[in-house]
Amino acid sequence: MKNKIIGIIILSLTVCSCGKHSNDTLLAEACGKKLYLSDLADIFPLNDIDTDSVSAISTYTSAWVRRQLITQKAEELLDENQKNVKAEIEDYRSSLLRYRLEHDYISKNMDTLITQDEIENIYNENKDLFRIQSPLVKATYIKIQTETPETENIKKMCLVSNSANAKKVEELCVMYADKYDAFKGKWLEVYELLRLLPTNTNYDEFEKILTTNRFYETKYASYSYFVKLQSVLQKGSISPLEKENENIKTIILNKRKHDLLSKLEDEIYNAGISNNDAKIYINNNK
Repeated sequence: MKNKIIGIIILSLTVCSCGKHSNDTLLAEACGKKLYLSDLADIFPLNDIDTDSVSAISTYTSAWVRRQLITQKAEELLDENQKNVKAEIEDYRSSLLRYRLEHDYISKNMDTLITQDEIENIYNENKDLFRIQSPLVKATYIKIQTETPETENIKKMCLVSNSANAKKVEELCVMYADKYDAFKGKWLEVYELLRLLPTNTNYDEFEKILTTNRFYETKYASYSYFVKLQSVLQKGSISPLEKENENIKTIILNKRKHDLLSKLEDEIYNAGISNNDAKIYINNNK
């Protein structure tokens, strides 16, 4: 059946060039309106019809029929005030045009280059804005089969912090651990570590490592889980610049965008008043 439909559509494409709907394929009728295959030319590649295209056209056609029937039912059931959407359409059109104007203006005029000096100035002048609401940590996470021969050895080396042990732990974990991650030395929210641990992990127990020996161990099923903390920033501390770098870039770009759009609006407004494209007849100055 689909092959037959494909054949009909392909045939119609070879003969529908002589008029808007002359020799065109009628896809559906609803509420006094007709949908032709040629009406879909801007939506589907009608010069390359295949089974998938026919399926997509069929889906679109069904949606079109539904839309016409629902619109007609709304026309029947709603009163005149409810059907008066002229103002809403105008508001939507105005908002859409404004959005497109602003998007075009920003893309052509906004400087997106941000120096590290700018980032550091924002950070140093607004440190209170970067106080953390939960602890930040630098950590190493290990998930390993409890019965693996090197598990206890890895644990012992984690308990003694030095660069030689850290390197040896990494080497052993590459060979034996199911999961090893030092997170490239980045600062993490505590919850990011917690979600890597078994669901039965006791947060209060885990939280103790933030102020005590900074090593946490738990077991679940056949696995041992180790968390070794290298650095901790407690709640209320200032978040380090390295963690806030991207956030500050976003702040800078948003401010530039806001300033540019304010400038654009003022220029258009002032030019419109000067050119008598608009007039204000009420003076609210006191």
